[in-house]
Amino acid sequence: MEPSFNINKQNLNQAEQALLLARDDLIAFGKLFLPGDFGKSESPVFHYEIADALLENTIKSLALILPRSSGKTQLFKTFLLHKILFKDPEELMFMAWVSDNHRKSILNLQYIKQHLETNEKIKYYFGNIVGTKWTETDIVTSTNAKLISRSNLSSVRGENYLGKRYDIVALDDTESETNTVTLDSREKIKNIVYNGVKPALDVNGRLVFAGTPVHFDSLCQNILDGYLKTKSKDEYTWDVIHYKSTQPEMKGGVLWHSYMPREKLDRIKNDYQQADRIHGYYQEYELEVQNEEEAVWGRSYIKYWNGYYLRENDINFIVIGGEKIPVNTFSGCDPATDINTKTSDFSVIMIVALTPDNKVYVLEYERHRSIPTVGARDSADKLIGKKGVVDYVMDLHQKYHCMSSTVEDVAMNRSVFQSLNERRRIENKFDISVIPEKPGGREKRNKIYSGLSGRFSSGNIYLQENMFDLIHEIVTFGPKMAHDDTIETLFYALLHAFPPGMKSKKSEDGKRREWYRPKRKAKSWLVA
Repeated sequence: MEPSFNINKQNLNQAEQALLLARDDLIAFGKLFLPGDFGKSESPVFHYEIADALLENTIKSLALILPRSSGKTQLFKTFLLHKILFKDPEELMFMAWVSDNHRKSILNLQYIKQHLETNEKIKYYFGNIVGTKWTETDIVTSTNAKLISRSNLSSVRGENYLGKRYDIVALDDTESETNTVTLDSREKIKNIVYNGVKPALDVNGRLVFAGTPVHFDSLCQNILDGYLKTKSKDEYTWDVIHYKSTQPEMKGGVLWHSYMPREKLDRIKNDYQQADRIHGYYQEYELEVQNEEEAVWGRSYIKYWNGYYLRENDINFIVIGGEKIPVNTFSGCDPATDINTKTSDFSVIMIVALTPDNKVYVLEYERHRSIPTVGARDSADKLIGKKGVVDYVMDLHQKYHCMSSTVEDVAMNRSVFQSLNERRRIENKFDISVIPEKPGGREKRNKIYSGLSGRFSSGNIYLQENMFDLIHEIVTFGPKMAHDDTIETLFYALLHAFPPGMKSKKSEDGKRREWYRPKRKAKSWLVA
């Protein structure tokens, strides 16, 4: 059923066209009904993109990951007001709007109430829809639309309006510096969103999230990381729109030139710089929680390679651009077997290859949360269920013919070595050499830095472009990083690694290198 509106009969066509345009275009709605907000600056292109995404008829969750001063909250206000005004008056509508603090949640709802009470254009076109409940945190319109505004995610789970679940839950900057300090607080937010808020949506309901990353392991950053890593954007569980303030391809080199031109953005950056808080600028405006200027190793330290591993005549090679280069291969493993950290730590097994000139090529790694020490087997010793740490260590060790595997050795991980020895005995594979290595304890990151800094500084570590977890940990390496499991495994893989003792010479046609093992020459006993 189409909602009925009060049309100015003196200029019927123009009024109808304006209202129809406002119904289908959120920016047009803002300019028509909220000129005080939408008349301050020219609406940028990305606002139109967001407006279309907000009004899209879909139940797929939407994440708007944007910098400060990008108009996120204003677009949310406009969107929720639009949903109230253009709803079918015969149907119930139930929406929740969640902010990160009580004062903001009250001000948000106050904005909606004020326009419904005093905006003459809204009253003329839609009439007086002030309803039976009109408080600081809850309103119910005369057209059966209920909107609640909250400052606590937990408070929105389980609520309903006359038996109806949420049509819209809008999470507006619900993460902050204060509620993402600890691992437990970050996990709590994620658990509430995925286990509480999403199940509370109506069958046709939609979750909309807007935020700026405030921590490497925040919900906002996790959504963005997952989106950037996925090969199929259509199959990802979130639609994501994300922009940094700096946009070289856009007008003025910035995201919103008419409101935040380059010179204004540079002044803001300079203020952060002078206050010795440059990381704050990159976090708030460039969506980088730790920036290149502060990172121990930035992206400039990372090099990439595109090739594959080859085993030929009992020699390991990597093939790059058609050229075969002999390598020694090694494995590293950082198992997470502490039951108190299984929800946060990952077990990582990684393979590296060293060339004769001591360059490092990362071939492959497995990174899994909450996997067993060793996979369960049936009576015929066939693996059932998911693999364990030991299974991955043995499989990758044999796949790449590693010379040794270095595994972190702590009290809780002794079961890994016991299971490794048991599997080697059962499978009669005693050629798998495993070296235990004691962890670094409180000085772990200093140990990683000492072990890898020389290789990174000399530009001798090469990754593949799809190794997102390792790349992220390298770029964000430092005291505020979320996880260090992958980069620590790289450290273990290289700890006892050494290059093959081979030399090269030009082939007879001079077009390629040929590798050989130099023969040792006997020395005279007089000088030996």
